[in-house]
Amino acid sequence: MAISVDGAADSATLAGRYRLTYPLLTDPGLKTALAYGVAMEGRDIAIPSLFVVDTTGDVVWRYVGTSIVDRPHSATIIDVLSGLDKR
Repeated sequence: MAISVDGAADSATLAGRYRLTYPLLTDPGLKTALAYGVAMEGRDIAIPSLFVVDTTGDVVWRYVGTSIVDRPHSATIIDVLSGLDKR
């Protein structure tokens, strides 16, 4: 799943535009972003971040960008997820 600070209507539009096959949830009050420490100080947005959470709810990998354009490469994400299968 993905979580966006955008409202429900904007998130639905985005999910449709990119034909997302996973849920895109909303975090309009930044409660989730604050809990994970990725709310951008002084702005109502989150730092682009990716958290891999296992079935027990533990964060097993994280990527927190250094700017609003800093995101992990898809190859990195695939490598991380492939490694989880071997655990």
